[in-house]
Formats: sequence, C-alpha cells, structure tokens
Amino acid sequence: MTHNQFDDDQLEHILNNAPKLSDRRSKEEVLNRLLADARLQDNVHLQEAVQQPIEEMSAQEQQQSTETTKRKNRKWPILMSVAAVFALTVGVGSMFMNNNHSKLDQATAPDIAPYSTMEDAPAAKSAENHDNFLDSSIVAEHAKIMSLRTSVYEEDLTDAVVFRIGLASRDVESVPMTYVIPNERVEEDFGKEKPSTLQMYKKYAPQIEEEAKGFTNYHPYQGELKEKDDKLIHVLPEKNDYDVASAPVNEYKGTLQDTFSDSEYTEVEFENADGTPYEFSQEGEPSKAMSLTGPSHFNYYLYKEQDNGAEYLSPDFRQTFSSVTEAITVMRNKNDDVYVPVVPENVTYTVQEVAEGVIVTFNDPLDLTSIDPVRATQLIEAMMLTAASFDKQLRLDNVVQESWEGFDLKNFLPKPVGPNKQYMETP
Repeated sequence: MTHNQFDDDQLEHILNNAPKLSDRRSKEEVLNRLLADARLQDNVHLQEAVQQPIEEMSAQEQQQSTETTKRKNRKWPILMSVAAVFALTVGVGSMFMNNNHSKLDQATAPDIAPYSTMEDAPAAKSAENHDNFLDSSIVAEHAKIMSLRTSVYEEDLTDAVVFRIGLASRDVESVPMTYVIPNERVEEDFGKEKPSTLQMYKKYAPQIEEEAKGFTNYHPYQGELKEKDDKLIHVLPEKNDYDVASAPVNEYKGTLQDTFSDSEYTEVEFENADGTPYEFSQEGEPSKAMSLTGPSHFNYYLYKEQDNGAEYLSPDFRQTFSSVTEAITVMRNKNDDVYVPVVPENVTYTVQEVAEGVIVTFNDPLDLTSIDPVRATQLIEAMMLTAASFDKQLRLDNVVQESWEGFDLKNFLPKPVGPNKQYMETP
C-alpha cells in the first residue's frame, strides 16, 4: 500500500463540500477550549494565530478614542476564535480525516456567521479588514469541517462521486466505507468516459491505507476480478485467505457486498482458474452466484477500532430484519462485545411507519445537549442509516432541539448516501 500526503487541493475540496455545523457555544468558549487542549499547547500555528492580531495593531490604532477602542475590544474575542479555528483545522486536519470522533468533541467549533463591519473611517481600516476576513467563505468552510456528521449526503456530491468499499476489521467483519472523490480527479484518472465500479475499485482500492485506519491489509482481492455483462466474476486462486473457515468466508462475502452493491452489477460468481464454479470448503458443493441487488435491511451500531480508537457506524454482524420498525426498535439491545448500541440505556422510544417514512417518538423529551455531542450525532445518523437501508426517511419526535448539526429535526431527515465518509488521499 502506498502512503500519500493530504494536500491543499484535497483540503479545499473537503471544505467546499463539508456539511453545515450548528453549535450554540460562544466563540469565547470555543477559543478557551482550544487553548486549554493539551494537544495544542505547543502548536506554533495556534500561538501565531492568537498573537498576530496583537502584533499588527499600529500605534495609531492604540491612540484612538475610547469609543473606537471599545468597539474593537468587543470584536477581539471573535477574531481570536476565528484565528484559532483556522489554525486548528490546518494543524490537526488529519485527525478529522481519520474519523477519530472520540477526539472530535474536544475541537468542535461553532458556525461562523457574518458580522457587520465598523463604520468607514481611516482609524477603523484595520478593523474593517478583520471584518472582511470574518465574512469570507474560507473561514466559514473551515468551521464546517468541524461538523460531527460522519455519513455522506447528496449535498456532498455536487462535484464528486462516491466509491464504496468494505474494509476488513480485526474482528473478521466488513465495515462499510464511503469515499468521496472529486469529479476532477475521476476525470484525470479515467478521462471523459465514466468508469465502471470495477475500474474504480482497481484504481482506488490499492491506494487505501487500510492498516493505518486499523483494518487488515485486505484489498485488492486475491485472484482476478472481471466483468461479464452485468455480472462480476471472481476467479479465486486455489489457495487463498478467504476459504479457511466460515468467519473469513462471511467476511469476504460481506466486503464484496459493501463494495459492489448499489452498482451496475447484479451478482458475483466465484470460479476456479479453469472456469468451473469454485467450491467453498465450508459449503461442500459448487458455489452459487451471490446477489448484489437484494435488500440489505440492517440496523447500525457503533464499531470501535481497538488499535487507534477510530469509530464507525456499521451493521451488527450484518444481521438483517424484515421491517424497519423491528430494526430500529432493537437498536437499544447490546448483542455482543464488538458492536455498541448508539442509544443510551435510559432512552426509550416508539417506532411508527407512515407513508412519508418512519417516525421515532421518544417517550421522554430528548435533550441532545445532555448527551456527549459525538454520541448524540451518532444516535441520529445510525437511525437515519437504518431507515435508509429500508429506503425510508426518518423523523425524530419529542426532541428538545429543533436542529442539530445542520439537521432540521422538525421534518423528515434526508436519506444518507452511505456511512463513514472518507476522502481519497492524493497519489
């Protein structure tokens, strides 16, 4: 596997497509939280960002009238907050790219709204420049990257496409990932003609740093993958790492489903090098084609990678359900030691299917601010993903907040395109 640095062009694209953040904290509170973060004490970018406005104050500005000074002082905490947000984004951007959400709540920032400029006077020119900086889209986009959302939505794909892949976990399970790849990069890699899903897999799968993310070195698949009409053919070598026990076989087929479902292929066939059907040792008979179009009615739990602490939303051992009501209702249950429920033990609710989608009504008013912000967002998105696996939209009733992380909780929420948003590193 190759290791590629995260460059400015990719960061710019992420910022341009990042979802809108909603946060009620003051900017003074955010700045204080950043400055108190032990990880950032030695961050020269943060220190320079805080000190730079002080050093830039001219002698003329310091001699202005008391009224002008008060106006500047009122803006001072805002300016330092924006500088700190910008420095944090540049200094620890890779932390967000790895989706290490257990650390995200220590560095979240509020939505930055436009501020009115000071009155037009020579003595206030420096403050006006700072106001223009506050109004710039760059600052707004740097704030958006702090969002706690982890899924991909249609709004993320204005100038991009998705590349799906199932990564093999240390627990012998497939965890679905949804990579957002800019159209410019796809065109650069494949030209004007739209690539097939298999072509994208062969191009991008080898570039993923699986082990750096805490997964096993699994892709690209052993053997040969090829297309035949609307089918995939996987020619497996006589000796491979998939057919050694039932768990690895299930993991292998799970990664295929996570990678090639929702594509132009209807099924995948397993063959030997001579073209005969491959026989998995656990099945004792020639294999049959595996469907890629059947419904995947999952509910979503939290999977935590033990080595680096990264967290992902994933089906619980790929258990399927016949109804969305059942799938969401049992999301409170802890079924094993691998997947963790996203619903707190003290939170109860009812589920109702209606024509527009599915409604989850909490028995007691749910105050999302009483929950860790990361956990609250995971709860919402896990339920959204579960509803989406039944091709339904979700609405949450009896929630104290009317919005959260850009979600309008008064209405039905959008269907996620896929879980666990990732960005392909530049080669």
